Amino acid sequence: MKSNPKVIADNVKPTSYQTLYKKIDATSKTRFQASRRMIKHNKLSTLIVVLLSLGLILQALMDGYSISDPANKNFSSLVQVFSSIAVLVYSLLIAKNDYSGRAGKLYSCASALGDLKLKVHPEVERNKQEEYQKSSDAYQAILDQYEVHAIDNFQNDYTMASLTMPESYPLNWLKRIYLNIKYRVLYALEYSPYLLIILVQAYFIYKSV
Repeated sequence: MKSNPKVIADNVKPTSYQTLYKKIDATSKTRFQASRRMIKHNKLSTLIVVLLSLGLILQALMDGYSISDPANKNFSSLVQVFSSIAVLVYSLLIAKNDYSGRAGKLYSCASALGDLKLKVHPEVERNKQEEYQKSSDAYQAILDQYEVHAIDNFQNDYTMASLTMPESYPLNWLKRIYLNIKYRVLYALEYSPYLLIILVQAYFIYKSV
């Protein structure tokens, strides 16, 4: 008995639509995570600039009112130079990396993908070729519209997304623990420069008293 070519053409492989849905879901969650990370970088970078500026003012006041040790005058001048350079560097980094703008684009992309996911979900069981192609094209169009270049630590964002999707990424308990630890360690390393700058400035101010 010959198969009907039209019937075959009307349907894609059984898992095709499920794979597309999974891809949309993972990309949406990944970009939401990346957006939150960019927002944190923006807040921390701004906080660092404020703290360094306050430290610079504090050091100047300590010198002006002779609170700092006169023997450490040269060291105090070094602290002020360090703070001034650090403020300049972080100000340039904020402007260059455009954390706020990138976070907005990533959030808009994730929201658009979330809306598409809701539209795709009812079609997963039907698995029609025509609807599948429309959804696939819509997915690619969203990525092209909200493309954000140079998303740092993107792989770690994907790891976090996969941990929140046990139905799509079944992992044994050992693998899940490993990925959780890896995710937290990498993010701690990513934000560690902010803490390091604060500790260095606090140490310099302490030594100049």
